[in-house]
This record gives sequence, C-alpha cells and structure tokens, in this order.
Amino acid sequence: MDEIIKSLDNIADAINGDALTTCLSIIFAVVPIALTIITIVLSVRMDKQNQKLQKSIADRDTVNQTRQCVLDIYNAYLDAFHLTGQASGNVADIFVSDQSYYMWANDIDNKSKAVMYAYNRAKLMLNDPQLLETLKNGFDAFSALNGAVKSYIFTGAPTRTIQNAWCIFCQAHPNIQPGNYYALLQDSVMANEFRKLCSNTYTDGIQKNIETYMAIVGNDDFDGKFKKYLQISKSE
Repeated sequence: MDEIIKSLDNIADAINGDALTTCLSIIFAVVPIALTIITIVLSVRMDKQNQKLQKSIADRDTVNQTRQCVLDIYNAYLDAFHLTGQASGNVADIFVSDQSYYMWANDIDNKSKAVMYAYNRAKLMLNDPQLLETLKNGFDAFSALNGAVKSYIFTGAPTRTIQNAWCIFCQAHPNIQPGNYYALLQDSVMANEFRKLCSNTYTDGIQKNIETYMAIVGNDDFDGKFKKYLQISKSE
C-alpha cells in the first residue's frame, strides 16, 4: 500500500514537469502499481486454489479412510466364513479329540468377537439399512454357532463321546489302542469309521449353524452391498 501511494505521488510530481519527463515519470509510476495489483490478484487466486486443493485432499483422505474401515468390516465376516467353510461337512472330524475341538472352539470364539466388533463399527459409521440388516443377520448367525459350540463343550459330552467312540472302535479293532490317532491317519476307512462314532445331534446342530452363516455371507448379494464403498472410481 505504501508503494502504491509513493507511485501516485510520483505521478503528481511528474505532471508538473515537461512532457517527456512527465510521460516517463507516469510510466515508471504506473508500472509498480500494475505489478502490485497483479501480485495481489495472483495471491488471491493462488489462495483460493490452495484452499480448494486442501479440501480435495481432505475429502480424498476421508473417502480412503472410510473405504479401509468398510474393508476391515468385510474381511472380519469373510475370515469367519473361511473358518466355517473349513469345518463345513467335517464337524464330527473336529470333535474326534479334545485338543482339536478346543482349538477350533477358541478360533470360533475369536472370530465371533471380531464379527461383533465389525458389526458395531458398521452401526456407528454407516447409514445403510440394507447392509446393516445383512451384517446383523451374519452376526446373529455366527453368535448362534459360537453359542452352540460352547454349549456342547460345557456339557462335557464331547469328551464322553470320544471315550465311548474309542471303546466301540477298539472292540472292533483289538489291535489298535485307545487314543492311537496315528493309526487313524494311516487308514482313511478306519478314520471315517471313528468319525461317525463321534457324530451326534450336537455336531449335526453345529453343522446347521455353519450352513446358516455361510448362506448369508457366501453369496454375491453380500458382496454387492459392499461394492459402492470399496470400488475405486477413475476420477480418483
């Protein structure tokens, strides 16, 4: 501002001189004013562009954070689906030994917690009734599976079933000692025979719980509800 006033003063002084001096003085006086005005205009324009860029970056970061959170929710349900898929049709195989069913029950419980956290996060983040309903159905189904597994174990029935299975099996195969799982690994026919002895209404019920959860998560409709959050547009 001081520079503009000084330039205007120079113009006023130049008017009092001869024509050439006046012309040159005016030019030298006007140029700083023009440059100052241009500088101000450019500064304002750059400031607006910077604000727009910062907002664009902030919006992009928000979209990316949302996408990652939604992906984490999807993966929690998918991890649980993978675990149930490994056991589907083979539940009795899991309950052929105390070690195997305890390990599997622990995995189920951990996945159940992960699904619960994912569902609660979705409720806080998303305003999507259809997706939330699907997630709730999946959460309820996996919670029911976890409850069924725990209920079976807490009855003590798995251990008694395994002991009875060995008694019956060893009567049919006197050459095999109770607890000789290595012998079962070497003979698929005997392994299948022993597995059937460990099958009961509890394992059948757990299988149904598994199928219920897999039917909810393992279809294109479940994936489709996540696509609008996870697809990356070309403009990004």
